[in-house]
Amino acid sequence: MAKSLQTVMNLQMDERDHKRVTAFPSLRPKAAPKLEIKNVSKSFTSGEGRICALSDINLTIHDGEFTCLVGPSGCGKSTLLHLIAELETADQGEIKLHSRKEEPTKERGERLIVFQESALFPWLTVVENVAFGLKLKGIEYKERVEMAMEYLNLVRLAKFAQCFIHELSGGMKQRVALARALVMNPELLLMDEPFAALDIQTRENLGRELEEIWRKTGKTIIFVTHNVEEAVNLGDRVVLFSGRPGTVRQEYQLAVDRPRQKENPLLKDLINVISNDFKRFSESLINEAIG
Repeated sequence: MAKSLQTVMNLQMDERDHKRVTAFPSLRPKAAPKLEIKNVSKSFTSGEGRICALSDINLTIHDGEFTCLVGPSGCGKSTLLHLIAELETADQGEIKLHSRKEEPTKERGERLIVFQESALFPWLTVVENVAFGLKLKGIEYKERVEMAMEYLNLVRLAKFAQCFIHELSGGMKQRVALARALVMNPELLLMDEPFAALDIQTRENLGRELEEIWRKTGKTIIFVTHNVEEAVNLGDRVVLFSGRPGTVRQEYQLAVDRPRQKENPLLKDLINVISNDFKRFSESLINEAIG
């Protein structure tokens, strides 16, 4: 990847929805679709009346892909995750998961969310928290503890297995939450700004660990963030949302060798391009709102 960003960038127009797509040469063959989002819209009723959160969202997420959703606050990124996880229902459109299982059910945990707040149980130990979902599935004690310990090893927290949650740092809590999701073996892992409340150093460390875990497990991940640098460092693809109502304004296919290095000049160029587009779209929305 010695070529400059300007050399490899190829801008194409999607005639269907007129959004611009920034494409880069792929480092690997594109996998089969894992999730298809077609013409999805969602609105809510508030004291100000009906508010449209999402409008005509169309996305295809491929098996094993790491996709980052970026956009301003209130643009519907988290709402889209909730729709994918079936925590809410779309007003219109279709969200289809192509499951490997013959008869997928919600109870099997095909789609799991890791939130910004770890939402761990303070009265349980670390290993009990990670094994909690397995207990609900009826898995015997010995087997679920062994499975929980496997994933605690993966997130480098095995030696804290018998600690309680109040004994952990913020970053450690998020790693426990990640292990709790991974142990359920979801086909789709949804992450809603999981590192937003952490300091910069911890956030960067967890980003590197998440990239390593993704490479080992091959999970399909959809990751929501406000941080363009974080998205570029993690994603195979970055999807830029507009403000309310949320729409897909632009997609960036990122073919940059892994593990990603902050010093890579191509990464810096990508961050600048996406940040400038983010700013331009945001300013356009502000000008429209003013009049």
